[in-house]
This record gives sequence, structure tokens and C-alpha cells, in this order.
Amino acid sequence: MKILIVSHEYPPVGGGGANACMHLAKEYSAAGHEVHIVTVWYQGEAEQEHLDENIEIYRLRSKRTRLEQCSFKEMLDFLFKAVAFTDKLEKKEKFDICQIFFGIPSGPIGYYLKKKYRLPYVIRFGGGDIPGFQDRFTKVYKLIGPAIKLIWKNADALVANSQGLQKMAYDFCDKYDIRIIPNGAEVMQCEDRHQSDESTVRLLFVSRLIERKGVQDILSQLPAVARACEQKGRKIVFDIVGDGPYRTELENIVRNNKLDDIVCFHGQKNKSELPKYYTDADIFVFPSRKEGMPNVVLEAMSYGLPIIMTPCQGSEELISNNGVVSAVDCFGEKIIELVLDKDKRVKMGECSFQMVSEVFSWGNTASKYLELFERLLV
Repeated sequence: MKILIVSHEYPPVGGGGANACMHLAKEYSAAGHEVHIVTVWYQGEAEQEHLDENIEIYRLRSKRTRLEQCSFKEMLDFLFKAVAFTDKLEKKEKFDICQIFFGIPSGPIGYYLKKKYRLPYVIRFGGGDIPGFQDRFTKVYKLIGPAIKLIWKNADALVANSQGLQKMAYDFCDKYDIRIIPNGAEVMQCEDRHQSDESTVRLLFVSRLIERKGVQDILSQLPAVARACEQKGRKIVFDIVGDGPYRTELENIVRNNKLDDIVCFHGQKNKSELPKYYTDADIFVFPSRKEGMPNVVLEAMSYGLPIIMTPCQGSEELISNNGVVSAVDCFGEKIIELVLDKDKRVKMGECSFQMVSEVFSWGNTASKYLELFERLLV
């Protein structure tokens, strides 16, 4: 197959959705399919890049100013430029199918190409493209709601990456079938997986620093957690990897609560830098309020880490014997429990790794998409 992928985020731009786009493209290529990716340009990146013999990336110079977050105006700028670009690209390449990351802003491109060229398109929801997910876009989604429904109606398939995200999409519009294909993770080699220490226990959070991710809810509990752990001869360190508009507020909370010796802000890291943080960690914490299916949780699982996360979208599928799903105001007691019980941490971590190996590998996820594409093209 010749596959066109349209996504306004692709590494190093964006978060979990960008990561999913990259890994799926690699898996499609490894399976022998030709992949063309239309995405946004960012300073330091090539406008066109040939990754291997099967993947071509086109980065459009639109108004993207931050790696970690995108305004609606920036999305629109990408959309307008991508419509014209993909029109020319389709004339030249004649694709078999188009995969859209995400319904907003890229959905109209799939709709346009289908109406003009009869190119089938599949929308892969990410979360923020579903009305009700992001409070900052509430007014905008009220205006464009009818257009979103039209784009969904004309799509050849709609895909959510978790049961929770599927439900959120149905809450907005339940007229069209929405499949579930989960996110994935790379299966780490044994030598790359975490080896637990005894005296210092490291907590890790990796994601964009925005209010919705809930890091502030953990910080408020850390003083009591640190005292309880110290009484049992354990020290904790909380590594925060990522950047975003809420970082200054989080740094103020750390300063005001005198947590500077516990909390470390490491900033945005590229894919090659992230393994160090996962292998150094003992527990992965994820206090997010809304998600699709968090890639960072899957990544942490692939490194053999136990998980403490909120009951946000994706938690039903990802957490079994490998961690704890908890209301965020109870994170403190859950952290203390795992800090003081190394055997439990190790067993949960082993279960995390097993789940990724057997269920949530990118290879498994890509196979499900490729099967869907092939059915649509029959």
C-alpha cells in the first residue's frame, strides 16, 4: 500500500500523538508499505526528509512557535497550507489510503481529498480533537461542531485508542461506529530495563507541563510523603521531564513547599535522551485528568516500571497487576506503599513489561491498522 499520513505533530514537535505517528509509520514501512507524512516544520528540522527507502516526511512552514503545545490559530495555519500541499502530493503519488492524526486540525484534509480524489481516510483520534476534551477550545468546538460531525460521517473509519476516549467521542456524536485500536510501545531489551535500588526511590513523570496533567496535585502531597519515607530510611526524588506553559506555576509550588531537594525539573527531552530517565526511575506516576491512551505510561511499562495513575482514559486497559489506579488525592499513600515495598514494585514492573511484550507492542498496533486499511480497500 501507499499510505499518506497527515499530522500537525511529529517528533520533535508534540507529545504522545506525535510519538504514535512516528512509530506506526516505522511499522508500516517495516511491513513493506510506502509511507508519506505531511506535518509541521520546526526550527532545526529539514523541510523534506527521507528516513528510509519507504518513508518520506514533508514539513510545512506554518506558524508553530512551541514544541509542546499548539494554539487553534496555529492549527488553522497548518490546515490551510496542508490542503494545498496534499492536493499536489496526491496528484503526484496517487495514494491508496490516508490516515489522519487527528480529527482536528487534519480532518478537513481527509474530507477534501476524498471528495476530490475518492481517497479513503481513517481518523485516528488523539483526545484533544474530541469536543469536551480541552476546556481551552470549548467555544471553538461549539462553532465547528457541525463540521466535525460531517468529517466523521464521511470518514471510512474512526479509531479511538481507548475505551474511555471512545466513550467521550460517543458522548459528542453516537451516530457512527468508532473502533478501538490501542497505542503501543517499543519492547525494551532486558539490559535496558530498570534495575531497582534500595535506599533512594525515584518517582518519574514524563509529559507536557499543562494544568490538565495534574502534577500540581502530587507536589502538594510530597512533603508528607517524604517525611513518611524518611522515617523508614527511604529517600524519594521526583523527576519531572517535559516542558510547557504550566512549568512556572509548578516551580513556584516547589519553591513555596521547600521541595527543591526532592523535585528536579529536567525540561523537554528528545527520544534519544528519554531512556536514561526511565531506567533510573523506580515508580512512574501519572496524575492526568484526561487522556486518550497515554503513550508515556506505555513507555514506562516497557521499561519495567510499576504505574500509579488516575482513572483517566486508558487506565482500564493499561493497569492490571502492574500498578494502581487511584484518585489523585490518594496518590501520596499509594506512593508511600510502593516506596516501602520493593518486592511489590518489582512484581508490578515485571507485569508491566509482560503486558507491553504480549499486547501493547507497536507491531501489534500497526498490524491492527494495516488489517483495517486492507479491509477498506477491498
